[in-house]
Amino acid sequence: MPLFSQNRPPKIVRQSPVKSDTLDVTVSTIRIARGNYNTVIFDNHADKRHAGFFLGGYAIDHSSQRAETREAAMDQHREALYAARTEEPFPPRGGHDESCAYISGMTTRCTCSTEGGVR
Repeated sequence: MPLFSQNRPPKIVRQSPVKSDTLDVTVSTIRIARGNYNTVIFDNHADKRHAGFFLGGYAIDHSSQRAETREAAMDQHREALYAARTEEPFPPRGGHDESCAYISGMTTRCTCSTEGGVR
C-alpha cells in the first residue's frame, strides 16, 4: 500500500513559527491522505539544539500526533502552538535524575525541580 494516496505528496495545512530569545520552532500540520493529518514541532536552529527535547507532548523533530479530521488536526495544531508559546522545552532523560516523574514515565513534564522544569 503506498504511503501517499494517488502519488500525491503531503499537503501543508498550517505552519506556525514561534520565535523567542531561546526558542525557534515551527508547528506544522500536514494532510497525508484522507483522514490522516499529522502535527509535528520542528527545531529551526541550525544546530538543532532542541531536537529530541519535549514540548507539549511532542518530541521536537522526532514525534507527531495523528488526527483523522481537519477539525481535530487544527485543535492539535492550536494546542501545540500554545505549548510552544508558553512552555520551555525540556531535555530527554539524560537531563534528569531518578526522582523526576518524567523518568519513570508518569508524566511528560519534568518534576525534578521545585519549579517543575529542568534544573
